[in-house]
Amino acid sequence: MIFLKMLRIVLWSFFGVRKRASHEADFAAVKVSMLPFVAVSLAACFGTTLFLVAKMAIHLSH
Repeated sequence: MIFLKMLRIVLWSFFGVRKRASHEADFAAVKVSMLPFVAVSLAACFGTTLFLVAKMAIHLSH
């Protein structure tokens, strides 16, 4: 459950729109030291997905 809260915090921070009260409530419920690891792994997954989609598009166009 804590992992899902961390994912929610990271995804909202990627989106960039968040109310301050919700932000502070989320940070009170999770370990802040784990957030960078979740953020980096999520960004790596997103980058890998974009890379694979682009590679597939290039492969299908030839």
